[in-house]
Amino acid sequence: MTHPTSRALARQRCALLLAIAALAPLLFALAPTTPASAVDDGTLGIRPELEADFFHITLDAGSSIDATAIVTNHTSEAVTLLTYAVDGMSTPQGAFALADQGDTQVGSGAWTTLDADSITVPAESEARVPFTLSVPVGTRPGDYPGGLIIQSPTVEGDTTTDGGDAATRIDVIQRQGVRIYLTVAGTPVETLEHGDLSYTKADGALTFTLPITNTGNSILTPTAELDLNSIIGANETVTFTAPESILPGATLELTAQVSPAPFLQLGTATATVTSAAGTDTADTGVNYAPWWFIAGLLLLLAALSFAIWRIVLFVKKARAALAQVSQASVSQAPVSQAPAAIPLSPTPTTDAAGTTTDIPTSATTTAPGEPPLRRPRS
Repeated sequence: MTHPTSRALARQRCALLLAIAALAPLLFALAPTTPASAVDDGTLGIRPELEADFFHITLDAGSSIDATAIVTNHTSEAVTLLTYAVDGMSTPQGAFALADQGDTQVGSGAWTTLDADSITVPAESEARVPFTLSVPVGTRPGDYPGGLIIQSPTVEGDTTTDGGDAATRIDVIQRQGVRIYLTVAGTPVETLEHGDLSYTKADGALTFTLPITNTGNSILTPTAELDLNSIIGANETVTFTAPESILPGATLELTAQVSPAPFLQLGTATATVTSAAGTDTADTGVNYAPWWFIAGLLLLLAALSFAIWRIVLFVKKARAALAQVSQASVSQAPVSQAPAAIPLSPTPTTDAAGTTTDIPTSATTTAPGEPPLRRPRS
């Protein structure tokens, strides 16, 4: 058995490296590539020509720009599509959406001009959709999002009758769009206002709602947390559902849920909202109890009040009885009497003229143990 020498191994390694270097361009050419796609459902797609996801354009007021979108048809048949521009909007849940064609366009949707209202894309190929975006003179600085739409022909549904009176038909309209993030140059204003924090208790859960409004001119991506602090009940921190974004002038509701909801709650809830506009808080009291708990508490208070009333009444009656007994004892106590006078026979006396006169005298009995009374000397 023979083994290659170190010199032979070196020659083999050099040959392998040279082969890889020579085949590298071919390997990269044969490797599968995935085109950048903003929206592509496997049938149709639309994307910017020069960007990976969406259009990001910054213009001064009174200026314009030419741009191009690429529409891809993955099907085996040619397709004709409507093309039009619309404004962007925020849904109440905080998702980015594009307005309907029939809506009044006031931003980038109104400032975008296309060469044609429709295009025909051959089977399994691409088509270019050029457009011009012109910002009017005097436009205030800020973000003006919008989008470029491709819409398939309307598919009419079957007509049905409901009870023979009304006819109903559901038509299907399929459309896709690529976003246009337009910023008019100037000073950005990032302000966010919130409404009152509220809550509802339903289906075994406690749901908190906080409305917020973007009062500035820049797109914001806020986040929020809820702190539930209670004397009686739950104490925990939950996160509000984070919106994708909130566009200037838009209002949406942030929601957070505590599940399962405590059957008894006595405390406060504090929502903290954080964004490029800063940090702000909103508070509300969270106080509730089931009806049977309130009824039981009222019965307990009534029983306690009745017991206190009975105790107070008993004390009053006891005091009145003690006062009567004390008064009766005082009225039955012995009273001392003055000594009775005992009449005596008169004592004759003679004055200086020799006349004799009888003077009645009396004797006074004395109580046992007292000294006898003495007659004063004349």
